[in-house]
Amino acid sequence: MNKNKIMLLNDKTSLIQNEFYIFIDQYRPMTVLNLKNTKCFISAAYSNCSLDKNFLTKYLEDNIDYFPFVPHEKGLPIISPYCLSAINYYWVEYDAELCRKHYYPNYPSRLSAIFAFGDYETCIEVNRKHRWDLSTVKKFRLNIDNLTRVIKVNMEIVSLMRTAYKRGFFDDKTKDDIWKNYWNGTGDIDLELPDVESERKIYPSGEIFEYLIEGKVVLIESDQ
Repeated sequence: MNKNKIMLLNDKTSLIQNEFYIFIDQYRPMTVLNLKNTKCFISAAYSNCSLDKNFLTKYLEDNIDYFPFVPHEKGLPIISPYCLSAINYYWVEYDAELCRKHYYPNYPSRLSAIFAFGDYETCIEVNRKHRWDLSTVKKFRLNIDNLTRVIKVNMEIVSLMRTAYKRGFFDDKTKDDIWKNYWNGTGDIDLELPDVESERKIYPSGEIFEYLIEGKVVLIESDQ
């Protein structure tokens, strides 16, 4: 294998780049201490591959179940606004993962991957739009081997869906189409949602591209 010529899984025309930028969550002591002690981040599935041969086999066969739990089939048909708010983010992640598992089983899972950006300019845009702390950004180099998997996706589709799931329900086909767009690396999408001032309104997702990395990234200390 040529370690410098591995393609993005969801864009066969683009090579995986070697360097990425990551926002370090300062409110997670384990994350900060892990980086301080190891100088790297390792995705969950990639790490488990070295610990469990059965897991490695399932990983290579694209047969890992990443769900921490599944929705209860006999839940209340009508739920309270508080309950809906409490579970909203998980419903988003559950449906995203369900689509990945069904259509793109070899793609990195959001429930396992490292989240990174391809350049510092994108980090500035994330700071502008979402107020993530730009001072926490660190630069990393990707270690590429035969277990490494990377895709490029539009994080703003997820942002839009976190709002959309609070405002209404979608049939299976609509959700399928939206999440296929996400996993395929589609850019801006429009979504019609209920609105306070009018019955319906078109909401664009916008575009901020990030990378989901199944693998290992190492801190580039000289650039810090």
